[in-house]
Amino acid sequence: MPPRLIFGAGGTGTTARSFTYTWDTPEKVSDFLSVLQELNILELDSAAVYPPGNTWNAETLLGQSKAADKGFNIDSKANADRRLPHLDEERIDISISQTLGLLGVDRVRVYYAHAPDLSTALEKQARAFDLQYKAGKFEKLGLCNYTIKDMEELFAICDEKGYVKPTTARAFHAYSPVAGGFLTGKVTFALGDPESMALKRTRWRGASALPFAIDTYDDPAMHQAIWTLKEACDAVSPHILLQDAALRWLMHHSALGEGDGIIFGAKTIDQLRANVAGARAGPLPDTVRETVDGLWGSVKVKEQLRVNVSDRQKWKSKA
Repeated sequence: MPPRLIFGAGGTGTTARSFTYTWDTPEKVSDFLSVLQELNILELDSAAVYPPGNTWNAETLLGQSKAADKGFNIDSKANADRRLPHLDEERIDISISQTLGLLGVDRVRVYYAHAPDLSTALEKQARAFDLQYKAGKFEKLGLCNYTIKDMEELFAICDEKGYVKPTTARAFHAYSPVAGGFLTGKVTFALGDPESMALKRTRWRGASALPFAIDTYDDPAMHQAIWTLKEACDAVSPHILLQDAALRWLMHHSALGEGDGIIFGAKTIDQLRANVAGARAGPLPDTVRETVDGLWGSVKVKEQLRVNVSDRQKWKSKA
């Protein structure tokens, strides 16, 4: 079975640096919720810090649009600031209480640690989440951005103390399946045109740019990979859009499977429908699949040089 589709609420709401400016009122949020219902996608991935730069705005709008009353299962994440303690008992209680109040629910399905808390001992984090679980405020515990080492240590603590274990760490929810829009080709195709309208209000140019995305993807090897993929997608009939190739590969040819999920987003209703149609279009032709499989070799050196933000020693050395 392929993974299921989950709509990401990271672009819900707006800020001065927002890259969406689309779902910024309860009425507009209700519009995309109606389409998701039509498409039988009833899972929403939210977080206290969504949208980036305007904490609680996404969950405020989801509550105002009555997402839970419309049958959506909403996952959320604890308010996170990597510079400060945020997963101790007091702060988790404040965060989840705010989330539940804004969403208008008694509990969420999955509640995540959005990022490691390098200032709070793992045992204290585990105990704090266990208290909220036993209070009935979430059904499953999840982890984001943790190292394997920390996950193993946390599981050992939970086993020893009888605390709730992170069950969603065992499954995998892949987010940003088109790499913030990079896998649409629009960044590569706009090279040499810094004023390209295709990049307006995106992660790639101007006030809404995300340095992490630019550092990760705006690179000669990455751009060459896009041209290679485009050639393969154009060579089949009917032609395949680059983003559809990425979505279909994740759905049918990656390590993801039953129990896993793909968290995707959209800036418009048309884009929402197109992304879902692309993901559900079935396995890729062999030539395109083989091309995608082979692209990793051309970009893996860059990826291996990236620093894992969960590495405790590196973060402590920067403190």
